[in-house]
Amino acid sequence: MTRPACARGFPGLALLAVLVVAPPVRAQTPRPSCESCHSELEFLRQHTESLEQARVLLAPASVLAASAHGAMTCTDCHDGFSRFPHPGTSTTKPCASCHEEMAATWLEGMHALDGVAECRDCHGTHDVLGKAARATPEGIQAIRDACTACHYAPGIPDSDPHVDSVSCAGCHEPHATLPAEDERSSTHVLNQAATCGACHEAQAAAWRDDVHAQAVPRLATPGGELPEGISSGEAPACAGCHGSHGIVPPDAPGFRREMIESCSHCHERYRESFADSYHGQAATLGSQVVATCHDCHGSHGVHPASDPRSTVNQANLLGTCQACHENATPGFALFQPHADHNDRERYPFVYWSYHLMTALLVGTFSLFGIHTVLWVARLSIDAIRGGPSHSHHDTGG
Repeated sequence: MTRPACARGFPGLALLAVLVVAPPVRAQTPRPSCESCHSELEFLRQHTESLEQARVLLAPASVLAASAHGAMTCTDCHDGFSRFPHPGTSTTKPCASCHEEMAATWLEGMHALDGVAECRDCHGTHDVLGKAARATPEGIQAIRDACTACHYAPGIPDSDPHVDSVSCAGCHEPHATLPAEDERSSTHVLNQAATCGACHEAQAAAWRDDVHAQAVPRLATPGGELPEGISSGEAPACAGCHGSHGIVPPDAPGFRREMIESCSHCHERYRESFADSYHGQAATLGSQVVATCHDCHGSHGVHPASDPRSTVNQANLLGTCQACHENATPGFALFQPHADHNDRERYPFVYWSYHLMTALLVGTFSLFGIHTVLWVARLSIDAIRGGPSHSHHDTGG
């Protein structure tokens, strides 16, 4: 059925009436976004008390997008800042509102004391690095720059093998940071094997079973009894031998000399005997191939000579020597590199050989020295008296 013409025209008339009666819609001006102000350092400087404060508030979109919080919006952390000037009721959520576990451990650390370091002091404000970014050389350097702003101003030297691979947080617990003297610290002597062993697993496993690991618990306690033959009370954990900041890599020219000094720090009684040996003299002259302490005794699996596992045990000694001296014989291995010529009980042969030979040399030179002095005196007296010279044997008959 066909509708009347007036009915068909009614929708069009209704639309025309709406357009005539309704007021015109004004063009809406877009509200400024956070970036409109917080990407302009000069604008922020005009509304803050210092340039440093202005830099904290600077938050370009590109920086935010590249940060660990790139998927978040400004209002996820900041409430009540939709108007400018921002009202006094505006608030910023604490980091702990999301990072509860980290905040709890931070409260246990030394950085929480008197608020000496807050989250943004280490992580930054808007340029917070994500976990993956912190593992890159650039991220490692950024963490190190943040730490050295307060600690260890010279920083880590370029020669340190950790300079591009391990950040400060790799060794020092990042949130529950404690002094090395605190037994809860990741760098305490009792915990260094676990901390360093996170990367150096084989070395840490070997060290845990050697003489140094056995000595650490005693030496870690103030007033602990020193093991026999030890001259220093420093516990021989990882840092005790390798140091902490400025570690010398094993392939560096100065490593071998560095290890001699490191071992001698505790084993001082062997410093002189080693220096008197062929190995010690060659090392003193700068040889980079001569055997030093760790070549003979091992490094992380050091055991007493009485232990069958020891590299200097009687059963293993020849093999240890042959690592450098391929043609060494059993007689060659009888060499005593640390023989002390003043220790009569442990090295009687060396003691008597040294003292008898010294007495012989001193006696011989003394005898002929006295003879020479007397002979010169006689010649001088004859010259003064004008008598015959006795510089040659008489040949008269």
